[in-house]
Amino acid sequence: MEIRLLGPVQGWRNGARIDLGPRQQRHVLAALALEVNKVVNVDRLVDLVWFGAPPRTAWQAVRVYVCRLRRALGEDAPLVTEGDGYVLLADPLRVDAHRFRALVRQARASIDDAGKVRLYRRALALWHGPALADLTSAGAQRLVCGLHEHRLAATEECLDAELRLGRHLAVLGELTDLVAQHPNQQRFVGQLMIALYRCGRHPDSLEVYRAAKSMLATEYGLDPEPRLRELELAVLRTDPGLDGPARPRAAAGGQVQRLEEAAAGR
Repeated sequence: MEIRLLGPVQGWRNGARIDLGPRQQRHVLAALALEVNKVVNVDRLVDLVWFGAPPRTAWQAVRVYVCRLRRALGEDAPLVTEGDGYVLLADPLRVDAHRFRALVRQARASIDDAGKVRLYRRALALWHGPALADLTSAGAQRLVCGLHEHRLAATEECLDAELRLGRHLAVLGELTDLVAQHPNQQRFVGQLMIALYRCGRHPDSLEVYRAAKSMLATEYGLDPEPRLRELELAVLRTDPGLDGPARPRAAAGGQVQRLEEAAAGR
């Protein structure tokens, strides 16, 4: 059995989708699955599901939801009462959010970029939309805000590795979309600038910088980070340190490392 939280909350067994019941019941399961093998007390479940405005029957409603979830999940993922709370007993890797984190840890520990990319891509492929996409309450968003930040960081790190492998053309479309979706993520902006530059589109690379600079000033009253300003100067100079791995780089080894680290935000 698999519990999916990286998108709509779903349960799957032998290729068939499990009926997890109404929205608030799925919310209880999501809270328990994110804390798999740990006790979550009823007060916390009530707060997460109703977020500060619970009905008088909230405790009883949680008990009913847990009873129904026990029947739906069966012995594949037992729901056990412990003290004043409940614990979902399951292999964490059966929950996609925990599997995502495990794959990202493996990617970060990998010693070669090709291995990193394979693991990052497997991790990112687990996402099917925003986490808990069918739960719109403030409590649900509080549960998963860290997951969304983790997803962005994993995407940035994956694209850094792709660029180090010389795959600038392959990731150009993805980076263009990411900058449009997250214009304030300056690391994506720097990665797109490098990809455009390596594709021979130097004016477009500079235009991406100018657009980001204007947006940051207008929306946030900020200047671009030093790494982006340094990258703009490198593009203007057609600095060989920006060339991809397929081009000769021996004479600029130290500058290559410095520019790549700057673009990665290190």
